[in-house]
Amino acid sequence: MCFVLAGPAWAGEEAAAASATSAAATDAQVVVAHYSVRDAQGERSLVLVRGADRIEYRQQGEPVELWRQTPDGISRLELFAAEKRSVAWAPGDLRTVGRMPQWEQLASPINPQLRDKLKRDGTAKPLGLSAERYRGESAEGRAIALDWLAGEGLPAYYRTGPAKPKAGDAGFYELKLVKLERVPAAEAFTATDGYRETDYTDLGDMELDPFAANYLKRNGHAHEH
Repeated sequence: MCFVLAGPAWAGEEAAAASATSAAATDAQVVVAHYSVRDAQGERSLVLVRGADRIEYRQQGEPVELWRQTPDGISRLELFAAEKRSVAWAPGDLRTVGRMPQWEQLASPINPQLRDKLKRDGTAKPLGLSAERYRGESAEGRAIALDWLAGEGLPAYYRTGPAKPKAGDAGFYELKLVKLERVPAAEAFTATDGYRETDYTDLGDMELDPFAANYLKRNGHAHEH
């Protein structure tokens, strides 16, 4: 983060610098990781878009989640494409309901600290990349397999449960990287133009809005004044 100290005489240069910084942020290359997910519910796709101060998750059947670092903490924006609606969570809202995450944990679909509980077991070459292999067990005694891309700070493969699970095994979960790329931020993140944004704190006062009522019912939130 860059801080600029300037007086009135430098206002023009400061504005130009701010414009250049904004343009650079738009053109910056961000990481886009495409995963396949398998569990008892079936198979679906998961996409992680990660920039310096923005992280987005896109998963089939779920609203898009966009997280941002702000001076006050971390904010969250949920995007519902079918309704063209979005719900904005300010950092204070997340703290109030006990859902303020750690940025380091958002940066990966698997908590990086998991590696501390596993044992190194050689290396792997997923998609031609160098990965560190980890193996171990969960507290419940379920097998855990993790191939970690240290350079990217992302999992290439993660599994809980047996390699060949039985049908309906509720404890089985598999995450597999199928594509990793770097693209300009302007092309990577979901565009929010055309979405009607609503603050989370306002939802409880919108009883006649079907979207707001369904959102609160689906997420089990009680309105707090």
